[in-house]
Amino acid sequence: MKFFTLIFTLLLSTQAFAHSDHALGEGALHLLYHVVFWGLFAVVAVKGVLYFKNKKKSKQ
Repeated sequence: MKFFTLIFTLLLSTQAFAHSDHALGEGALHLLYHVVFWGLFAVVAVKGVLYFKNKKKSKQ
């Protein structure tokens, strides 16, 4: 449970860095940050799903 709390906290705190009250402002850099962040998030999620599928498959 601590792991999920850590991931959730990192997700929310990282998103906060992209908004106008921080250094990035509201321009193209803001959009680029979101694209990169969610792209990496999707890659990690897919890799996690594939890892657990392979792990389950190898047990059988």
